[in-house]
Amino acid sequence: MREQQRSEKKAAAPAKAKAPKGPINIWKWVAIVLIALIIGTGAYFGTQVMSSSNTTVENTKSSSSAASVPITMNRQQLNALASYYLTDLQKDQDLKYKFVVRSDGAYLLGTTKILGQSVSFVITMQPSVISNGNISLKATKLSVGTMSLPISFVINYINNNYKIPSWVKMNAKSKTIDLYLNKLVGKNDVRYSVDKLDLKNNVFKFEMHIPKSSSN
Repeated sequence: MREQQRSEKKAAAPAKAKAPKGPINIWKWVAIVLIALIIGTGAYFGTQVMSSSNTTVENTKSSSSAASVPITMNRQQLNALASYYLTDLQKDQDLKYKFVVRSDGAYLLGTTKILGQSVSFVITMQPSVISNGNISLKATKLSVGTMSLPISFVINYINNNYKIPSWVKMNAKSKTIDLYLNKLVGKNDVRYSVDKLDLKNNVFKFEMHIPKSSSN
């Protein structure tokens, strides 16, 4: 009788449900998406922005190996180009964002939906030129809605759980994301590099490196 009662109790007792992942995991997911946007934006922007005709092109310099075309832009031109390319890139996507350069820093900002609710996000970065004309983005703030997320934790989480492109280096300790544009090759083996990113004085200088034709 007792054994029968025990069996009935076991049968009646609801199976233990797995503990639901807390809200922090939702924020982890959003943070990963945002960092991925930085990487995606850097790749797309790095390979496309130089092809616009709205830039000031200086004299072409030739060398024995390639032609180098210096390009100078101001903040307004840079933001207009970013807006143009990102608008085209985001067609038919629910996630909307924009990349804006101001005198005090660069910002990736927009909105996404979490559990049916629209949530705004902002990533604040300080861009600088590193070796061989590449770019380093130092993330100073990452916020989703009213929550400020720990940048070091997010970068470390991505490094440990996701495959990062070879041209992107993420450092959790220094909170930097380095974009090695010299490893990106465009059409006809065209490469790009950055000479100067002067946010305060509104001067942005790049170079487009065109390999010489084999017939020359």
